[in-house]
Amino acid sequence: MINEVLYMEIRLVGAFSEKYKLTRSAVNRIFSKYNIWQYIESCYEVFHLNGDEYNLDDISDYLKGKGVVL
Repeated sequence: MINEVLYMEIRLVGAFSEKYKLTRSAVNRIFSKYNIWQYIESCYEVFHLNGDEYNLDDISDYLKGKGVVL
């Protein structure tokens, strides 16, 4: 399952980067600072049932709830 989570994380960081016009490095900094990597891992069972766009919206809402302006 670790490989599946890692694959999802890689896919989501790329999609997030494209959606918000950020470098992957910038996305990594945001994901690290706000514990999004752990969030993805903890939500994996739900996330793998949904599409990437739904998951990106969920992550964006989570970040906005923490005061991040995207």
